[in-house]
Amino acid sequence: MIRWKSIVYNLAFALNCLLVFLFILGDKVHVPGLLKVAGRMHPMVLHFPIVLLIIALVWETITAKKDDADLKEAGNWILLLASFTAVASALMGFFLSREEGYDSDAVFLHKWTGLAISLLALCWYAFKDVIRQKRMVTVSIGALGVAGIIMAGHQGAIITHGDNFLLAPITVDQLKPTVLFEDAIAYTHLIKPILEAKCIACHNSSKAKGELVMETPEQLLKGGKKGKLWDTTAVGFGLMMQRVHLPMDEKMHMPPRGKVQLTDEEIKALYYWIKGGSSFTAKITDLASTDTLRTVAASFFKTIEGESYAFEPAKETVIKKLNNDYRVVAPLAIGSPALGVEFFGASFFKAEQLKELQGIAEQIVSLTLNKMPVKDDDIKYITPLKNLRKLNLAFTQISGAALTQLKDLKELQQLSLSGTAVKTADLAVLKNLPKLSSLYIWNTAINSNDIAAIKKQFPKIAIGTGFRGDTVIVKLNSPTILGEAQIFTTATSVKLKHYIKGVSLRYTLDGTEPDSLSSQVYKDSITITKSSLLKTKAFLKGWGSSETASRNYFKTGFLADSVKLITMPDMSYKGKGGSTLSDGEKGDLNFRSGKWLGYKGNNLEAVMYFKKPMLISSVTFSSVIDIGSYIMPAAGVEVWGGTRMGNLVLLKKLNPAQPTGLQLPALAAYECTFEPKQITMLKVVARPVMKLPDWHPGKGQNAWVFIDELFLN
Repeated sequence: MIRWKSIVYNLAFALNCLLVFLFILGDKVHVPGLLKVAGRMHPMVLHFPIVLLIIALVWETITAKKDDADLKEAGNWILLLASFTAVASALMGFFLSREEGYDSDAVFLHKWTGLAISLLALCWYAFKDVIRQKRMVTVSIGALGVAGIIMAGHQGAIITHGDNFLLAPITVDQLKPTVLFEDAIAYTHLIKPILEAKCIACHNSSKAKGELVMETPEQLLKGGKKGKLWDTTAVGFGLMMQRVHLPMDEKMHMPPRGKVQLTDEEIKALYYWIKGGSSFTAKITDLASTDTLRTVAASFFKTIEGESYAFEPAKETVIKKLNNDYRVVAPLAIGSPALGVEFFGASFFKAEQLKELQGIAEQIVSLTLNKMPVKDDDIKYITPLKNLRKLNLAFTQISGAALTQLKDLKELQQLSLSGTAVKTADLAVLKNLPKLSSLYIWNTAINSNDIAAIKKQFPKIAIGTGFRGDTVIVKLNSPTILGEAQIFTTATSVKLKHYIKGVSLRYTLDGTEPDSLSSQVYKDSITITKSSLLKTKAFLKGWGSSETASRNYFKTGFLADSVKLITMPDMSYKGKGGSTLSDGEKGDLNFRSGKWLGYKGNNLEAVMYFKKPMLISSVTFSSVIDIGSYIMPAAGVEVWGGTRMGNLVLLKKLNPAQPTGLQLPALAAYECTFEPKQITMLKVVARPVMKLPDWHPGKGQNAWVFIDELFLN
């Protein structure tokens, strides 16, 4: 044992001498391939000296006063192995640091801390007998070693995972405040966080794999050793998207296997950002409403309208009473308890009209007082609105003194002070609003020279300096569709409703978009006698037309006596088996609700049986389309009919139109009509798209098809 201790000690001593020599030579050292392999074992080996040094500290502290030869001999071996593994780990770390992509300045402290720990461990073993004579010296040396381990580990984490890796879980909310969809900048708030989470660990100024750094726009545009990251003229839009879409087993796949991978939604965001010109300054809401990046980005951010609220809705009678020609109170979204309030007609405005809102103070989330003669004293009627998220005071008569009254609006996220008398110094009180993310100060006493200082003072708030409250065209809310019976046998009556007086509601039943000229004008009700897609919009002179509200209605004349699935759906989307197709329960856009049958890679094939012959002339397949989730329209649907399996004939074959780009999720229906035929057995087939198109981020992969109901007439 003495001989072995001598060998290990001498080897550790020699390796420490080599380590010091290599550190002195530094960049002049060339590391051969075999030692590079050893270097890459550094992350695995470094755990041994960490554990052994901590054990040594505990062991030496406990046994310092005990005169037991066996205990001391065990301590000797712990110290010796700690010394040997420390120098081995430090050498491997040095070899690894000589590989391409590691910045010498970034690894400087990590390397020298590792050398110090190795020398400390060697000296601790060499002078162990002297050190053991004083317990305080033992504790001090052990504590110094542990401190060195913590420092070296922290620096190593920065090199591997980026700055603030250790404290990120408890500071992430402070570093990355919530940004609303309407305030988000495509690169800053969507693309950059994706790169920081999935790419920058290997491509930062400390560890630039492939000479690529992705920390700033300039570095992204520069690219790396292999060239530019993206090129909209190249196949697949260039290097980054090509690497992302490589199979996981490919060496060049990014992020590398073993790292946290990009999600489908993140890949789509990167793809469409590059395709759209990769702007570093454009806001998402500056994009056209049909822009695919805008559609994809919607899933990354929340909106005030789409937020979930815990409070109860206000009584409809109260809302109706508060509505008049100059004040509109309406839900922000269908089914939401959150209310938006807008005032019109400055000459008719009175502060008492604000006071009248106290009965629905809990439900008011948005308040627009643009161009109203609101004064500082009137703000006292706004402060009770504790759930207020959006407040527009643009071009009112308030001064900076009014801002102090807003301090209790802890949920406030957007504030427009454009066209008011506020000054730069008045804004300081806004620090009391913890969730404020957007501030509009266009056309105020705040000059352009102050903007930079304000942005520095409020780094988490998007400062809008180009908003013009006097040119805003207010957009109408979408109509509300009343009449929940989406499945009917003969006819169903549907009513439309809107809270603003004088609004014209127009609708279509064939799936086309309603317009203000040729579409049907809604009067008292709509009678639907066949399967239809109802779409409706609101129009009013001087206002922006509303978004389209839509709902599918299905007529069903026959129900199958039994349904048998010939092919089985994916186990994650198996619904209720065959009965899913005839249970009268319509699924919604949530395809995970358990009301859908989902197929990928194989066809949906089902047979419907009838106890007596039925005269059938149409079959409608109810489906859902969610392109972002790889759920496409069916590539084809078929209807076969007859009296037994051996004599079924093809009644109708339909190939639904396929989308040419990403779009919002929607319900769909494929109606197959044919000459009336007496049948006792009906076979239906729905074929999924087998290869997603080239424009899709998942190009080449199998798509899903989802069916939840078959309507027979």
